[in-house]
Amino acid sequence: MRRAKRPLPFLEGDELREAWHSKPSYVVRLLHPRGWYPKTRILRPSAMYWADDEVVFMVTRATPWRVLDENAPYSEVDWLMPEEIRFLGSMYLCHQWEGPKFSFYPLSHHAPRIAKEHLDLSRKSVADHLAQTVAHVVRYPRGTHKEIEVHECATLRYHLLPAKHFNFEFQEKYWGAIELTNYLLLRGLAALIKSDMLARHYEFMEEATIQTFIALEASFQLTLRKLKAQGIANPTAKDAANWLFENFDKPMGIQVQQMEHYFEDFYHQRVMTFHPSSRFGDTPYAPVAADDFFHLRDALPGIFGYLATGTHSPAFLEEAKRRQDRWK
Repeated sequence: MRRAKRPLPFLEGDELREAWHSKPSYVVRLLHPRGWYPKTRILRPSAMYWADDEVVFMVTRATPWRVLDENAPYSEVDWLMPEEIRFLGSMYLCHQWEGPKFSFYPLSHHAPRIAKEHLDLSRKSVADHLAQTVAHVVRYPRGTHKEIEVHECATLRYHLLPAKHFNFEFQEKYWGAIELTNYLLLRGLAALIKSDMLARHYEFMEEATIQTFIALEASFQLTLRKLKAQGIANPTAKDAANWLFENFDKPMGIQVQQMEHYFEDFYHQRVMTFHPSSRFGDTPYAPVAADDFFHLRDALPGIFGYLATGTHSPAFLEEAKRRQDRWK
């Protein structure tokens, strides 16, 4: 019987502080059982995702924001690394047009760094060794004020969904299309991830919906940039609404009247949510519904995927063809 390898060592002391602020490193990110996860393993040379009945985690070769961009704004609450957003986002875009949805819940203040200069995370032997290491961390947490949450990763049951319900064969394509210099796309994907985390707590559904509004704004600005690249000098919200209709509603056979605003049904709500006092009057609370969150959370990944790659997902094309065949 093969003996289990010793857990991989983690950075400590000055080396850990350097990795946090000024040096690339391999970041281990535990995902909490509060989420709903696809039961699969994705192994790439610089990133991996692992989900089984015992633990769900990811590892990425990541570089701090201020190293990638010395002019990046300062923040004390921005805890996901750029490559982590890119990797999680590439998986997020693999949702089917219809069907079950997964949601990520990464632990914020527990992200140990592996004390290795180079790892090929696409190798099964490396992934297996990392899985053993993470299992050891979960069983014997130390040196973290998030010890309770780490312990919960070992004691609570994970909600796992069959991978066949998602388009993970396109994950690598999406991963390649998400550039670390595309701040709008990264911000939008990060907002969707955080909206799912907030939605796990009913008392924060307002804040979860606000995050989807941020993602919506990111998709709107990306659409305006796409229209500029297509030759429209000063695209308007009406131009963006027409782009959305031509590329998403029309192929699905949805006939709507000409819209003046991008996602017009949410325009007034967004204004009153972000501005307690506006031209619509004083608003004592955010005028949102739970369905607003679910609608945007389901619609936006497909739009981000299309903006990033220029193509629709297979699920979208299949559904559009099915509807068109039905009309014929």
